[in-house]
Amino acid sequence: MMRISVLLQKNKKIIRQRMSGIYIHIPFCVKKCEYCNFFSLTDVSLKDTFLAALEKEIVLRAAYLPQDKIQSVYFGGGTPSLLSPDEIEKIIDRIRAFFTLDTNPEITLEANPNNLTKDYLLLLKVTSVNRLSIGIQSFHADDLRLLGRIHTATQAEACIAWAQNCGFTNLSIDLMYAFPGLTLEKWKDNLSRVKDIPHLSCYQLSLEPTTTLYRAIQAGHYKELSEEESILQYNYLTAFARKHHFIHYETSNFCKANYTSKHNTSYWKAIPYLGLGPGAHSFDGNSRQWNVADVHTYLRFYSQTPDSQRYLAEAENTVFEKEYLSTEMKYNEYLMTSLRTMWGCDLAYVQSRFGETCLSHLYHHLANIHPKNYTLTKEKLILTESGSLFADCIAASLFI
Repeated sequence: MMRISVLLQKNKKIIRQRMSGIYIHIPFCVKKCEYCNFFSLTDVSLKDTFLAALEKEIVLRAAYLPQDKIQSVYFGGGTPSLLSPDEIEKIIDRIRAFFTLDTNPEITLEANPNNLTKDYLLLLKVTSVNRLSIGIQSFHADDLRLLGRIHTATQAEACIAWAQNCGFTNLSIDLMYAFPGLTLEKWKDNLSRVKDIPHLSCYQLSLEPTTTLYRAIQAGHYKELSEEESILQYNYLTAFARKHHFIHYETSNFCKANYTSKHNTSYWKAIPYLGLGPGAHSFDGNSRQWNVADVHTYLRFYSQTPDSQRYLAEAENTVFEKEYLSTEMKYNEYLMTSLRTMWGCDLAYVQSRFGETCLSHLYHHLANIHPKNYTLTKEKLILTESGSLFADCIAASLFI
């Protein structure tokens, strides 16, 4: 009995070992999209200098996730597919040298269709990348022009077939809806072309004041879709997902069985992650920090930083900013992310992690939410399909 008990204790320790993720922000684009609010620049001539700085940051930030196993590595941007497969593999090798990767980590590359040629995909297939997230947005030429995408509808169709023929089975397609000019008929057509893809990320247009598209709409060049039209497109999306056996596991994300995104699920479940590259965010469970969204400051700092002691002394407020999270902030963030998922808000977790005051606050303010928008059990608060459309607003109404 004693031996069995010892083995069980060892197994518990293994189960409790934290699994984390690494996000790598590649800040280069050939052209900035009209709707994009992410940090990027079009001066690709800085790429080699950036890659040298990124290698230095990997080394200097190796202690951020001490003793964690890395279950996912995600190349985002920007346009990560502007890197060659050799450059991508070199970054992964650098991560392997300074972090402990899980046995079969999910390694995702965001890519644009115009970069995913047959030759590129064949070379990429022999790297460690095992998941592709392809930013298509629409299969219609007029939509692509309005959004400022530089690929064609033909390239959008072709790159999916090429990726599949090269052996990439874990594919995710990004589509956008509720933007000016997108009719329900075109939205139905876009979805019909991806019904057999294992993962879909379908985002409602979020108009940010700093974007070109926002200014064009404000100037009257385009007409913003009405709320009724947006809801109609979302409702068609969820019905389409059910019909074609997609699991609606997060407000904007749908997958076939066993194809959830490990990396993005980490964000929604408040699992720690490390962000590398200019503008990237990191989270260790108690604090959040974000790298400066300025590639020149980033490059200058890492080119002049020779060792870890100087990094620790000079990095904060120079190349990154840091915020320590209060209990109330952690509670708010947990609500914001958990209520977007099919797993919902774990009430026992709220009580144990944030305290009875936060749980009481949640119950009290839940009375202001329409009952059709959620289900409540002793264990969980989960939004219904109608509620998921307003997930962020509902979460905000429950904030402290």
